[in-house]
Amino acid sequence: MKTIIIYNSQTGFTAKYAQWMVEATGADRMELKEAKKKNLSFFDDYEKIVFGGWVMGGNVSKLQWFEQYLNAWKNKRLAVFAVGASPADSGSVSEFLGKTFGGEQWKGVAHFYCQGGLNYDRMSAPNRMLMKMLKKSLDGKKNKTPQEEEMAQMIGRSYDISDRRYAEPVIAWIKGSNS
Repeated sequence: MKTIIIYNSQTGFTAKYAQWMVEATGADRMELKEAKKKNLSFFDDYEKIVFGGWVMGGNVSKLQWFEQYLNAWKNKRLAVFAVGASPADSGSVSEFLGKTFGGEQWKGVAHFYCQGGLNYDRMSAPNRMLMKMLKKSLDGKKNKTPQEEEMAQMIGRSYDISDRRYAEPVIAWIKGSNS
């Protein structure tokens, strides 16, 4: 099955996962800025379309671009992988996935989470400022939950918790003929 992975990456984590998926499956890979230049018929030859975006503030970046084509691509196999700074075993991840992909329009679209990290050096200035404001807010909060304590410690610096094993479920989905 011919597959394309379209991704949007701000600091490199989503691009890294897309590359790992391409290496394991032979899928085509395209940055979202290039995909936006293509007309809809460009994607006719692809049987599987995978979209990857980074997570911030409980939203997948540029997911609305992919979502606008769900009806046009209803006869294709579709998946989304979201790359975020939270550890994959965090309770907030399953809550995020349920909230983001729980709507009727997402039925039949596979969705995955891949833990990435933070890279302040490659982050846009507005997003760096938002992260600093979040850190300050968390630091000033009394009676933090354990999750808030962990988040406050994690977002204070750049880190990389990405790992190929988090790409494995997406790779298995791409390779699977009935998934």
